[in-house]
Amino acid sequence: MSFIRNAQLVLIPPAAAALAMLLQVGSGQAQTGTAPSTRQAPARIQLTPNQESELFKGQRSLSLRAHTDQIAILRTGERCLGEAKDLKALSSCRLTERQARRELMNRNRQEARALHQRLGLPAPKGGWGEGSRGKGGPGGWGDPADKI
Repeated sequence: MSFIRNAQLVLIPPAAAALAMLLQVGSGQAQTGTAPSTRQAPARIQLTPNQESELFKGQRSLSLRAHTDQIAILRTGERCLGEAKDLKALSSCRLTERQARRELMNRNRQEARALHQRLGLPAPKGGWGEGSRGKGGPGGWGDPADKI
């Protein structure tokens, strides 16, 4: 009998705490430590069938060109890395590749904005500094060179 009584004394407090926590979660009063999102979902733009078709064709074309350009950048970078003889050359290859990627990203962004403008749509948003993961935001990657 004393074993059962000791088991009850040991198990009742954790069971009661778990039950209380479940009741709080069930009633919506539990505090998880994160605030609910206050950002509203962006309003969806209603496209005409013609706009939708043209937007699809333009975005597909942009994406195919971007992939071809990315492959060219990678091939050039691979050739440069293969020919590198020291750390300075290796660093130069990486810098050149990073600059080429940035130029491609900027060109793609400009072309996407031009496509949207041609179709009478608002310019797409995003890029550096926008949103929670942008430059300077909490937890964002940013560019180390911008911090110098």
